[in-house]
Amino acid sequence: MRAPAAAPPTDMAALLLALERRADPYLCLPAYGAAGATGAQAGLARILLARERLKLAFAALPFTPVRFLERLAQEQRPAVLRRLARNPASSAAVLLNVAQHLPDQETRIAVAGHANAPALLLAGLAGDADTVVRGALLRNPATPTLVLHRLHVGASPAEAALLARHPQADAALLLAIAARGVPAATLELVAHPACPPALLNAAWRDPDPAFRRRCAGNPALARAAARSLLGDPDPAVRAEAVRATAGGRAGAGEDPAARVRRAQARHLRLPRALAMALSRDPDVWVRTWLARNPRLPNTVLLALCRDDAAQVRHAAGRNPQCPGDALAALATDGDAWVRASVADRPDLPADALRALEGDAHVDVSSAVARNPKARGPALVARARHADADVRRAVALNPCAPALALQPLLADPYPLNRAMAVRHPNLADADAWSLADDLEPQVRFAVGARMVARLAAHAPMQRAHAAEFSPAL
Repeated sequence: MRAPAAAPPTDMAALLLALERRADPYLCLPAYGAAGATGAQAGLARILLARERLKLAFAALPFTPVRFLERLAQEQRPAVLRRLARNPASSAAVLLNVAQHLPDQETRIAVAGHANAPALLLAGLAGDADTVVRGALLRNPATPTLVLHRLHVGASPAEAALLARHPQADAALLLAIAARGVPAATLELVAHPACPPALLNAAWRDPDPAFRRRCAGNPALARAAARSLLGDPDPAVRAEAVRATAGGRAGAGEDPAARVRRAQARHLRLPRALAMALSRDPDVWVRTWLARNPRLPNTVLLALCRDDAAQVRHAAGRNPQCPGDALAALATDGDAWVRASVADRPDLPADALRALEGDAHVDVSSAVARNPKARGPALVARARHADADVRRAVALNPCAPALALQPLLADPYPLNRAMAVRHPNLADADAWSLADDLEPQVRFAVGARMVARLAAHAPMQRAHAAEFSPAL
């Protein structure tokens, strides 16, 4: 049983003083750079930088505040800088600093592939002789078009193929790549939305079905050409054409190839007659994809709710258009996986949900625990369930009452405690009681919750934030 905790801080100034007294790095981390805590950053930094291993840990954590990552970028220790280069939360300023102080290969590779790397930095790396660095640039979807043009100069056939599929490639670059005649690169560029029409018009008639399939999935392909590919002799081409068809038909009718019929089943503009035919398809995956289709006629969806295959009934139970009476019937299905498919739906009829609250199967229990319409006693019982995933589902329920969340504060799994602490229905006093938890991720969650709650009122308290003691 947990010992009674001190009263939680009620404003940002009180929180900062409490953080100073505890001097726990993980509890303090969320406060660095937060609204109302700017005057306390020096004191927070002394706690956060107290040990070298903390610098390494915080430099790698994706939830470390960007302001503190920028502070860590001032460190000259190579191991810290390398972790910052790989951290997806690092800002452009952090990456510029890192690249300036540590220009080794490992860092250049990490920066070249980073989504937040500024264009100027990526442009500088475009002239890098290291093929691995160039490859990281080519795989970075944020690499600008001008940098791609620079990379095309002297590009190998493999690099040309990467350039041809890059989302920032423009028509001029694709034309230049096509002029080189590299088959792998040409195959990539005909699938690119920026592919020039002249190239597409030639490629969709190519005798090689690989080229026709790539063209069939290209949204830039002319509508008449796309319709023609719906009747292509190659099943893979027809399937891709069906997937890419935005309006009109999803093929002329039932196709002899199962892969095409699976693509048809997922089509939102499915003719009624074809939908009915596909609902009787011998391929279970055709019926499964069809059952997930939110634009099905009601009679077809109801038939799929009674399908012999449990996976089809499960898919029908996940369909957002499944009517209430069908959901209630699926809630009594003999297969627990099917019952679980409807147990977390807030539109499940109340009587059916009440019955499932007594279902002992772990999958059903977990789904009920996520249902925002589940009753408090059912959630309290699941918060004490033997299965950790079921207990965690309670913390994921946006409507879970405090009484159901409180047992999770003593959960043996740290992740469950951390998730419970962040729940808005939990009282601040209950969350603050875990400020001394043994697990760093739980203490971080407590700090993040308190900062988020109090920072909204922080502007009027900024003068008090400077009261954070200059000496620890």
